[in-house]
Amino acid sequence: MLEKLKNLLKKYGAAETARQLARFAFYTAEMYRGPGGREREELDALLGEIRAGDHERLVLRRGSFGWHTPLFQRAQQLARAMGRRGCLVLYEAAPPHDRLRGAEKLGEGLWLVNLRSPRLRRALERAAVGSGRPRYVMLASPESRLSPRLPAYYAKRGWTILYDYIDAISPEIGGGERVPRRTRALCRRAMERKDVIVTASSRALLRDAEKKGKQAILVENGVDCARFFAPSPPPEDARFRALLEQGKPLLCYYGALARWLDYGALRRLAADGRFTLLLIGAKYDGSFDRELAGRDNVVFLGARPYASLPGYASRCDVLLVPFRKGEVSDAASPVKLFEYMALGRPVVAADTAECRRYRCVLIASDAEDYVRRVEQALALRDDAARREEEKKEALAADWLRRAETVTAALRKRERQRKEA
Repeated sequence: MLEKLKNLLKKYGAAETARQLARFAFYTAEMYRGPGGREREELDALLGEIRAGDHERLVLRRGSFGWHTPLFQRAQQLARAMGRRGCLVLYEAAPPHDRLRGAEKLGEGLWLVNLRSPRLRRALERAAVGSGRPRYVMLASPESRLSPRLPAYYAKRGWTILYDYIDAISPEIGGGERVPRRTRALCRRAMERKDVIVTASSRALLRDAEKKGKQAILVENGVDCARFFAPSPPPEDARFRALLEQGKPLLCYYGALARWLDYGALRRLAADGRFTLLLIGAKYDGSFDRELAGRDNVVFLGARPYASLPGYASRCDVLLVPFRKGEVSDAASPVKLFEYMALGRPVVAADTAECRRYRCVLIASDAEDYVRRVEQALALRDDAARREEEKKEALAADWLRRAETVTAALRKRERQRKEA
């Protein structure tokens, strides 16, 4: 917790950190009370759905990555897709982004649930046991709030643990100077237990899990093709419209502004003068202010709603994945890479293990090479063969296909248990 507090102070300063902690404490206390009278009807509907057992299996997704966070990432995407693939997914609400005392239906086979209330959590767990369906608890890296004892707690009660190995266990991912102890301990205990199923988002993480003796499943990141293939209306954003009217090629990156970015390459692109560098996202760790803020030809729009991102990116000339080379980036399967490909725009990316797997992606080896690759990408904007290759890769990476990889593995395991 001390490391988490240091990270918050570094990112937001004392005043904003105090406000965030006050909101967190208030919402947590409210959630601890559990559902009131107004929330009972929806909670009863959820309990009835669990007990009916019309789903293949139940997945309880524990964690502190709330549903309504500004970034709609793997956690939410995979949960939603698994709900559409025959699972009943209960996704843990996390303050301050989620303010929920009971339960909220989010879509087919998917509920947001308040697990901060011990009484409600126990009721949901009892209903899951009573459903007679296989039940799983999904934990993920890098998780810093949950107790490392959770795998043992749930395993003792007949649940199977799914550990989603999303990113390298590194200070860069958490935004601080050290990896929180709970993050490291939860990963270690998940890898030590023989009964834990590991899903890995990249080949590097898959190899790491296998070195630790796990039979892991490769489940890379993906894209919601239905959303990103659909035509997107232009954002109602005066600053963005002004950029389009300037007529300069727009190079866009959206995502966290963090120290895993190659700021040297971004500075070189901005200094060229022919391009405008458009950055959309949240300042994650202060690195943007130190490395890039105030530069000519750099426009930072801040965070934008996830639903609006296709409207921005589809109107830019080149889309960037400017990661800094190293072990952390080699272990990363960038969600944005697949979203970019679905938009059909040319992509210039860092020379990382996952990015260089795709022929339709232009790989830049250093800062100077970024300029050359951007020039090449601009010449390929209307190339039909490139667009077709990107569409093919995006379709193969649809989140529903990723979810099917997980559910097929669980189905096989369940069948083997019945036959044993």
